[in-house]
Amino acid sequence: MRVAQANKVTGGLSNPSKMPGKAFGLPAAGAACPVGAKLAKVPGTVCYGCYATKGMYGFGTVKRAQARRFKAVKAALASADKRAQWIEAMTTLVGRQTWFRWHDSGDVFSLEYLRLIVDVVKATPNTHHWLPTRELLTVRQYQREHGAFPSNLTVRLSLPRVDATLDEAHKVGAFYGLTTSMVTTGAPSCPAPKQGNACGDCRACWDPQVTNVSYHKH
Repeated sequence: MRVAQANKVTGGLSNPSKMPGKAFGLPAAGAACPVGAKLAKVPGTVCYGCYATKGMYGFGTVKRAQARRFKAVKAALASADKRAQWIEAMTTLVGRQTWFRWHDSGDVFSLEYLRLIVDVVKATPNTHHWLPTRELLTVRQYQREHGAFPSNLTVRLSLPRVDATLDEAHKVGAFYGLTTSMVTTGAPSCPAPKQGNACGDCRACWDPQVTNVSYHKH
C-alpha cells in the first residue's frame, strides 16, 4: 500500500517532535481513553491536568487528526475487510519507523483494539514498539487469552497516582510480568527535562530490561 493511501485509511501518524520516531495519538478523553477520562477528574492522579489536553494538543488541527484516527480504528473493528485494510495501512506507515510509540494521547480503549495493535506489531518486526497504558484490565484480559506480547513490543503500565513508590511499581510489574512507569514531583529517571524535554539518545521507554521509568510531572 502506498503511504498516501495508508494515511487516508488510518488518519495518519502523529509526530511528537522531541521523540525519535512517530506515534499514534487518539483523543485524550471520552471513549478513546476510558481510565484516563475518569482519572482526569481525580486530583493527585497522573491524568489530572493531562498534558495531552494542553499546548499543541489543544490545537484544532491536532484534535481533528486524533478524531480521524479514532474513527478509522472504530471502522476497522466493525468490519473484517476494514480490519485487514487498517492493519496493512498501519504496517506501511509504522514499518518505516525504528522507534514507535502507541498513544502519545489516548489509550487502549478495548481488547479488540489491543489485538489490532498486536497484529501491527507482529507485522513490523524491525520496529521497536512502546505502548504505555493505564488500561490494566484490558492488558490482563489479553494475557489470559493470548499469553505474552511480541518481543518487539514493550508494554509499560502506568501507575495512576502521582509520586507512587518504586515498591508499588515493582509489585504491579511483577503481577503482570511487564514494565511500569510513574510520574513524580521529585527527580525522575527520564532525562528529558535536562535535555530540552527530548528523548535524545535515551531509549529506556522502549527497553524491556528497564523495569520502571519515572517521568517528571508536567
